[in-house]
Amino acid sequence: KCIQCAVSLTYHKGIGRMVCHYCGFSTSIPSKCGNCQSPGLSTRGFGTEKIEDEIKIIFPAARVGRMDQDTTKGKKSFDKIIRALEERQTDILIGTQMISKGLDIENLTVVGILNADNLLNYPDFRAHERSFQLMEQVSGRAGRRQKRGKVIIQTSDPDNKIIRLVLNHDYVNMFRIQMEERRAFNYPPFCRMIKISIRHKERELLNIFSGLLARDLKKTFGKNILGPEFPLISQVQLWYIKTILIKLERERPVATAKKIINDAIERLEKEKGGSALKIGIDVDPY
Repeated sequence: KCIQCAVSLTYHKGIGRMVCHYCGFSTSIPSKCGNCQSPGLSTRGFGTEKIEDEIKIIFPAARVGRMDQDTTKGKKSFDKIIRALEERQTDILIGTQMISKGLDIENLTVVGILNADNLLNYPDFRAHERSFQLMEQVSGRAGRRQKRGKVIIQTSDPDNKIIRLVLNHDYVNMFRIQMEERRAFNYPPFCRMIKISIRHKERELLNIFSGLLARDLKKTFGKNILGPEFPLISQVQLWYIKTILIKLERERPVATAKKIINDAIERLEKEKGGSALKIGIDVDPY
């Protein structure tokens, strides 16, 4: 785990170190477990480097390429990877989500999507929309010309409605279902949203101050206040984070809402005294 952020470190084989993707902290691999002192440590999970290693074992004769943050740092590295695939210097290309956009490779006939469940179950009201969009984009990479392509989706729930919609390229019903759900639960585009991010280096004080701000705002916005709650990444660079979401009626002026929020923040500033607190406001964060 990162010493500054509430995230796990990611092992980067190329540099032989574990790295935090949020603050840049890095460290060497420990020789033993920090809890039980066991020396039997090994890497787990399937990042692009791990998949590359496995693919090379399964297909020893294949020329394998990789497209991720590490391999595309150079100015022309992205184009170089794509050109190698176009010119058949690469047989199998492994990549993160960046691989889904802008590729038009004539001889690309098979595309695999690993662990689609992670996309579908992400805690965000846009998760199904984004999952459908990404899987449709990736699916479109296979067989873009005369050849018929094949798309393989790894999932533990093959009957998931989004998976079925992707398989049938059913944009119309995807749109209909999403609009019905968002209307029922009052999410964009049926409302506007304002996200307030509150940061403090002391967790308990953050809980107190974010709670005070939320209670003050509820006097005006009532049930349209969500939170405060910790986001998935609840600490970055030693600052703990909580968020408050406000659902705003579309006909309600944003300027009026922002004045109400700023007034509440001013009252909180007086309440907290000299305590270090950072507050940010983001209109239409989605």
